[in-house]
Amino acid sequence: ARRGAPVSLALIDIDHFKLLNDTYGHQAGDECLQRIGAVLDRFARRPGDLCARYGGEEFALVLGGTASEAACEIVEALMEEIRALGIPNARSPTRPTVTVSVGLATRHPMPQDSEAALVGAADALLYAAKEGGRDRLAVGG
Repeated sequence: ARRGAPVSLALIDIDHFKLLNDTYGHQAGDECLQRIGAVLDRFARRPGDLCARYGGEEFALVLGGTASEAACEIVEALMEEIRALGIPNARSPTRPTVTVSVGLATRHPMPQDSEAALVGAADALLYAAKEGGRDRLAVGG
């Protein structure tokens, strides 16, 4: 807020993760989480960036000082890298390999803002991406 810089938050959900666990076992699920976490870590490049496991099969990627258009490019590249891992998920109705759905929200924080508003916006967009067919990015403010 002091710098007037935007912040973007991507909430990332592994599509049909329960099917992966049910088909290949929890050890394979854990390995999948680790591999996706390693990809996310490579995309949190700058000091204002942060990636974290958000719970279950969800991750969060904070891109400090990153406007919506640039954040979209980063997230689209991230999604492609995850697809390129080729992690099997044969019973998934989306693809036979692991994919992710992403909700991406960008804000120019003001001193009176709370992080809850940004998280809520990204979460609503993630829900829209999943409802829209998964393996997609939903973007908004």
